[in-house]
Amino acid sequence: MKQEKMNSPEQDQINAIIIAFLSGKATDEDITNLEDWVKLSTQNHEYYLQLKNIWESSDNHFAPEDISSEKAFQNVLNQIDIPKPGFWYYWQRIAAILVIPLIVGGLVWSRFTVSNGKSDSPIVYNEVTAAYGTRSALKLADGSRVWLNSGSSLTYPDKFVNHKRIVKLKGEAYFEVHSDVSRPFIVETKSMSVTATGTKFNVQAFDKVNQIEVSLASGKVLVKKLSDENNRNSITNLVPNQHLKYDTKTDQKEIDNENVYRYIAWKDGKLIFRNESLSEIALKISQLYNVEIIVQGKGLEDYKFRATFQDESLEEILKLLKLTSPIDYREIERSPLPDGSFPKKKIIIFSTKQK
Repeated sequence: MKQEKMNSPEQDQINAIIIAFLSGKATDEDITNLEDWVKLSTQNHEYYLQLKNIWESSDNHFAPEDISSEKAFQNVLNQIDIPKPGFWYYWQRIAAILVIPLIVGGLVWSRFTVSNGKSDSPIVYNEVTAAYGTRSALKLADGSRVWLNSGSSLTYPDKFVNHKRIVKLKGEAYFEVHSDVSRPFIVETKSMSVTATGTKFNVQAFDKVNQIEVSLASGKVLVKKLSDENNRNSITNLVPNQHLKYDTKTDQKEIDNENVYRYIAWKDGKLIFRNESLSEIALKISQLYNVEIIVQGKGLEDYKFRATFQDESLEEILKLLKLTSPIDYREIERSPLPDGSFPKKKIIIFSTKQK
């Protein structure tokens, strides 16, 4: 939000609503108005997110009742500069996307009433999105912790009711589930679910990709088709250090017994490849960096790599791949779209071998 374009009364009104929401005192009308305002522009969205991130990283939301929430919020405002830097500012200033501090990418609210057998109090569902160029971390109501990878989102309730703890994932996330045998923790994706009670595991399930992957670090999980309520066609049960690849289109699965850290290293700022094809690497870095990578040349997609990247930028990764294999790359010049915006960056990787 560029505040020089917002008059003081409007700014004060929005700040008052944000104060109420962050301190848990917002009415349904306040929440609706905040949702509408956030959706008006990316500037509004970025302004809200920056304030929310600073608020949640401080002790303001744990303050006693006698502490002024307005004063706490003013302390938050004092920690930021206006106008707020946009995404490209961070893209240019930070050398490697994998070590960007954890930033919440977005938040959407929806509300409906769920009966928990004791009351009909409404449950607020939140959707947290890790925008391209960021990773997000959050703690759920039951104490479970979640890390979201770039371009991923998680929908979760502000409280868990009944005998199940259900969250919905689009993209990739790492879970450290708080143990509660009486209430299974269930991660639902577009086509499958992963059920655990207390364990650590990674799920990769992007909507535009047929292959789903689950990596289990500790404990045990049950993986099944989302539509299979009776567990008659469960995909598999995993034990520690097992990695599942499941093709939702062909119904084929592959389970590897190995050290699964390389599949969850992204949360620690690392990219680890072990005998992976160039096409697999291109897909992964395309997702992380929000670029389109096209691999050209017969047989080039199957070229295998073994590498570990940490703190490298996209340009540095491409240069390292070029140095260790017979490939080169070029970036396609982008032309503005009719609305004035620019399309996603496109990179062509091609073979340098003589035909």
